Amino acid sequence: MKNIIGVCLLCACVLNTYGEVIAGVAIRVNGHAITLYEIASLQSRLKISKQAAIDMLINERLKDDEIERFKISIEDFKIDEEIALLAANANLSKEEFLRKATHTMSLQEYRSQIKKQLQTKELMQRILASNISISSEDELLSYYTHHKKEFLIPSQVRVVRYFAQSDNALQKAIQSPKQNIRGVQKVNETIALSSLNPQIAQVFMHTPNNEFTPVLTTGGNGFVSFLVKERLGESPINFEEAKPLINQKIMAQKEQSIITEHFNKIRSSANIITLRE
Repeated sequence: MKNIIGVCLLCACVLNTYGEVIAGVAIRVNGHAITLYEIASLQSRLKISKQAAIDMLINERLKDDEIERFKISIEDFKIDEEIALLAANANLSKEEFLRKATHTMSLQEYRSQIKKQLQTKELMQRILASNISISSEDELLSYYTHHKKEFLIPSQVRVVRYFAQSDNALQKAIQSPKQNIRGVQKVNETIALSSLNPQIAQVFMHTPNNEFTPVLTTGGNGFVSFLVKERLGESPINFEEAKPLINQKIMAQKEQSIITEHFNKIRSSANIITLRE
């Protein structure tokens, strides 16, 4: 009798694995499936290698397990608050923002996406809570000494301003900056940072040369982005003034290191089975 049960269980296992292969399941992570379609889609969308796509999807499944382990739930009102905040940051009404955000997906799918982002944010905060340490004065000074180029402030920035009434047109121009896209105006400008509010000035200071700033909305419901060409009149910030920025940079490095170490540890003990490549 025991032999019959054993054979039945073996057959069930084989049939289950066979069914998953036919269904396109490529990998199982702690029982969660990753399909060939998911791998190919992510690879195509992000223009990354197959292995990089697999690693990202495995980490995503491990992250889902951690969200479940920490019992992180997000109430609907939190999702509504986040959407309202995103709309305000984009200088749009909630209705206008959702109309744009749900252009390629349903409202339910978008709310699920926001929920996952909030769960991930909460998860990262919990992982960091008992692991991160405050930077010492010596640590701050050492970073400043070895990264002085990061603390140069220009008095002016030479840019090309890209302006359009349509966000889609502006995005096309950003993707192909040398082409003339219909509906997009391009103007060469030299901007004095002292004439800008501090928040906008920070955007220009931290956007690398030959890259675009984030898209900003204008008062006339238009959209604008600046291609930074050159910084003019750069001078260093002194150590005392730079401290908050230095601390921010060091903390970001520490956080990334802790998160990476945490998931590497989890992955090393995870049950990862490759069914097909």
